[in-house]
Amino acid sequence: MPVITHRVKEIIEEIDERKREPFDFALKDTCRVDYLIAEEDKDFRSGDAKPVKIKKVAIPRNTILLISPYGRHGIGQVVSIGEKIAMPIELDRSADHALFVAGVDGSVNKEELIGVMMLIPIVPHRKG
Repeated sequence: MPVITHRVKEIIEEIDERKREPFDFALKDTCRVDYLIAEEDKDFRSGDAKPVKIKKVAIPRNTILLISPYGRHGIGQVVSIGEKIAMPIELDRSADHALFVAGVDGSVNKEELIGVMMLIPIVPHRKG
């Protein structure tokens, strides 16, 4: 546990040094599509918003994400993804859970496709 705590402290200090300044970026030439696959069964009622475990997806450093607004599951839509500790864009990241919002009553089942995301590599241009 001390190693994890130390790494988190380093990351927080690095973020604080940058003071979360806005930055411009350029898009690279190619993007990648990845699929969000449920890792658990979960029941929903219309209007529920619940976290769903997903198969871990890697998010390379300096990559922005777009979750496709085109619904891929019959009862609802993924509105965000994440991991336990949010990392800055400059570091390699991953996601192991998704926030799923149901429009109708139903279930998400393990191994079902619940969403699609586009990973877009960028070249950051920081000022100063």
